[in-house]
Amino acid sequence: MPTPRHLRGFREMEKGRAFTLTELLIVAVIVAIIGGAGISLTYAFLQHEERVEDMTTASQRGEMVFSILEKPILHAGLGMPDEVADFQSAFSSRPEIAYWDGPVSVSVNSIEHLRVVYAVATSCAAASSYDIASGDVEVSFEGELPQGQISGGNRGELKSWVAFPASELPFFVRSVVGSRTLELSASGHAFIAKYDRLCLVRALKAYADSGFFYVEDVTSGSGAQPVVEGIAGARFSYDSAKRLVTVTILCRGAKRYDRAVTVSPPPPWEDALSSEDRHYRLIAMRRVWRIRN
Repeated sequence: MPTPRHLRGFREMEKGRAFTLTELLIVAVIVAIIGGAGISLTYAFLQHEERVEDMTTASQRGEMVFSILEKPILHAGLGMPDEVADFQSAFSSRPEIAYWDGPVSVSVNSIEHLRVVYAVATSCAAASSYDIASGDVEVSFEGELPQGQISGGNRGELKSWVAFPASELPFFVRSVVGSRTLELSASGHAFIAKYDRLCLVRALKAYADSGFFYVEDVTSGSGAQPVVEGIAGARFSYDSAKRLVTVTILCRGAKRYDRAVTVSPPPPWEDALSSEDRHYRLIAMRRVWRIRN
């Protein structure tokens, strides 16, 4: 029996509605898949950005440490004896650095300290040559002495010590005679060449502790100051035969995570990580300098 026309239209309308619902279900599934992939992609992107930010911050912190140490290390020992006994004899009246093992040395206690005695060049040049065998000698310069940088008569203060690149001994400033003249003495026979540049003797100590890198300006006596944040550790070594100073530092990223995100020490760091350091993304950086003096 043929289906009445009005019933046939109703069934066709039902078939069309069922097909539309199927399409909607398929679309919903596709949207869910794409949406899930999009969320995963967004999460991965954010993680990547977070990692990049951590590594960039850690690298910048390491470069800051190296930039602080570079000039003192490159000018270490200028116009000073390198042998331990000679160095200690030359500065025997300067209590603190007199016990250091040369212009560059590493002190190892609970924390490693890098100790550097270096020279800072001035614009003053010796007006003549001076052969200092014993006693005091007045040395004149072509140019004004740097104001506030040199003081005379205090052996325990580094501002009372100067050096010349061509000489092998530092000089004690007995007095500042005038704006262009110093009265100097040395621990032994010394020679100052004409036009040799006057240098200021300075010293520092550097180390890492409690997430900071510290530098102590021995000259000013202001004590150790935190200069770079996010430094988890520092290791120092000095090869006196090759005159190589090696500094290795462990740098933290920008963010501290609730969970441990670093399991093993990043090369070239060789020491074990503390439980606190594991909550940061870490990189290790190493720099080697050759002392030219």
